[in-house]
Amino acid sequence: KFLIANAQMENCAIIYCNDGFCEMFGYSRVEVMQRPCTCDFLTGPETTKNSIAQLTQALLGSEECKLEILYYRKDRFCWPPGKLNKFST
Repeated sequence: KFLIANAQMENCAIIYCNDGFCEMFGYSRVEVMQRPCTCDFLTGPETTKNSIAQLTQALLGSEECKLEILYYRKDRFCWPPGKLNKFST
């Protein structure tokens, strides 16, 4: 389950996501393509603004970071913290 983004495009646009990513989050590939790689479309009520800010900062600065972000499927289901929601750059 992964996606690929182009850091040279504005907003680090998603240029590819595999079938596993689409199945896991309930989106079609067309719905995901060209969106920002911060995956703001996967955020929900329990996603902290701080975690998104840290991710954005790491992407803009081409820095490595490790953090947990709560991402939600299209149907708004969210896995428990620490299970399938880990993201690293």
